[in-house]
Amino acid sequence: MVSVQVSRPDLVGVLCSPKSPGPHPAVLVVGGSSGAVPELVARLLAEQGFAALAVACFGAAGLPRDLIEIPLEYFSGALRWLAGRPEVDADRLAVLGRSRGGELALLLAAAHPELVRAVVAHVPSSVAWQAVPSDPRAMMAGPRSSWSRGGEPVPFVPMLPPSAAEMAEFQGFLSGRPVSFRSAFERAMGQDEAVAAASIEVERINGPVLVLSGGRDGLWPSELFGERIIARLDARGHRFPHRHVCYPEAGHLLGAPGTAARPRGAGFDRLVMGGDPVADETASRDSWPHVLEFLSIS
Repeated sequence: MVSVQVSRPDLVGVLCSPKSPGPHPAVLVVGGSSGAVPELVARLLAEQGFAALAVACFGAAGLPRDLIEIPLEYFSGALRWLAGRPEVDADRLAVLGRSRGGELALLLAAAHPELVRAVVAHVPSSVAWQAVPSDPRAMMAGPRSSWSRGGEPVPFVPMLPPSAAEMAEFQGFLSGRPVSFRSAFERAMGQDEAVAAASIEVERINGPVLVLSGGRDGLWPSELFGERIIARLDARGHRFPHRHVCYPEAGHLLGAPGTAARPRGAGFDRLVMGGDPVADETASRDSWPHVLEFLSIS
């Protein structure tokens, strides 16, 4: 495997590819709430014959500080950069993401059907969500979108004021106790008008779609989101293969093999992800062949 660090004003990440010259099918790997470069996934994909570019979303030099109105153009630029590499088959370009990265992968593929030929989304959302800044004081100005396109915020579902029980749980979180945000996301999904406006237009995706969810997801209801994604594709006659695989015992750390065992950053280690490390790793390893299959038919 060959690994190339990418550090440009318009792109931060790492390109992992097989040693053979190719051209290889390619995957843009996007991260989620941590903003970090998801290099583990890119390396695993390169070992299976893909050229994989893992990119940072925010928090790196030259990038926004927080996951607030991140331009989709940053990622479409990454797609074009990847497509222009000599080791890449530009006609076989896919996007893979997990959690907020899964939300992003679906948004990006729907926005650029001319570039993206397949999507794999681990525990994603079916809608775009409100941004959650690292400094809570920034929320005093009102909710903002996590993403932007063409200089305009992408429509999003805002979080509702917390219930008494959620407020007590959040106070415990600030004191160091674990917290699950699933109920808050479930209540927010009751905002029918906002949900309709923020639902990702997955039917625009120009290729197969694979969604993987955990039945014991403690962060948000990824199983519900997966069902909604596939229902929308079915209702709109999506002509490519599309599949939702739910692992009943898995939690939010379902992903590429090894995801559940990786250390989580400060704050993230106090989020209740659901499932358990054994169930999550078992589901991740079971799902990996399905992931490679979907990426291969792009």
